Amino acid sequence: MAHYLSIAFAQLRRLLRTPPASNTLTPFPKTRNLVLDILSEGRRKNTIQLLFEVDATAIRAQIAKLAASSEAPISVTSYVARTLACTVAKEPRMQAYRHKGRELILFEDVDLSVMVEREVDASLLPLPFIVRAANKKDFFEVDAELKRAKSAALYADGPLSALEASFFSLPRILRKMVWRFARSDAHLFRELAGTVGVTSMGMYAAGRAVVVPITPMTLTLSIGAICTQPAFADGVLVERELLQLNLSADHDIIDGAPLMRFAAALKVNLENG
Repeated sequence: MAHYLSIAFAQLRRLLRTPPASNTLTPFPKTRNLVLDILSEGRRKNTIQLLFEVDATAIRAQIAKLAASSEAPISVTSYVARTLACTVAKEPRMQAYRHKGRELILFEDVDLSVMVEREVDASLLPLPFIVRAANKKDFFEVDAELKRAKSAALYADGPLSALEASFFSLPRILRKMVWRFARSDAHLFRELAGTVGVTSMGMYAAGRAVVVPITPMTLTLSIGAICTQPAFADGVLVERELLQLNLSADHDIIDGAPLMRFAAALKVNLENG
């Protein structure tokens, strides 16, 4: 036994004396606290996931119809986001939030919190941008807002306002106090974070790929990649494009069966415009 301890001690001493590998040391950006806070709040939720597919060929056809009436084509993300908002507006419980621990608030307007990738502190960071009352805006208005969010000046009225940047520079204990207060007041949470989340990070991948996020929202839609697979259409085997989607829902508020029915309605609305 003493022999093995001697060997272990020698190995430990050799490990501690190993010089560090070549590296670059940079400060941890305070803006990353935004992501850390979202993850921390998301882990508090009892989240269920529903992965499904939608006919992307039909979606492209609907987008082409819209493009025929305008010189400004819309993106797949904008089309899906606005359709999601209209579907949620018909099922307001999908964006219900607990208020003061005793009530549920069902908002009428759907405020989409869409993740937009921007360069902050010399690195790319997903920033939430809220499209207010997206269910009352047409496809082109939603698309225009999302395009502006990708180029709007930071610390202004676009993603990452000066107030938000200042907040995420605070010590963690102070930020947790604010989050605790916000999650207890549904009206304040809506102003800060919106009512429904949307992320399209999966569209940067190829094949079957979709993000399963950690989210503080009651409902979040993750838009994944578009893949191809054979399918029968009018008795003929053809190649179809399928868009991968995932719905993340707070199980404290939304049960599995209502979530399945909502996904079915969303699929119909996406494919039929």
